[in-house]
Amino acid sequence: ERVHEELNRRTRVAGLFPNEASLLRLVSAVLMELSEEWETGKRYLNMDVENDDSASEQEKIYRKKVA
Repeated sequence: ERVHEELNRRTRVAGLFPNEASLLRLVSAVLMELSEEWETGKRYLNMDVENDDSASEQEKIYRKKVA
């Protein structure tokens, strides 16, 4: 839905397109921009290993003796 609204907003600004290729270029650019924003947005899970303390942090999260 957000993508549809963004495409409508951008095409409304441009008005008429001289050919299909120009429309395709605009739509492709908008979709690439939205994709990049999505990919670089908030990260809820960090998979990077920073240092050796990560093992102790994992021990806090995972209990070894679970019933």
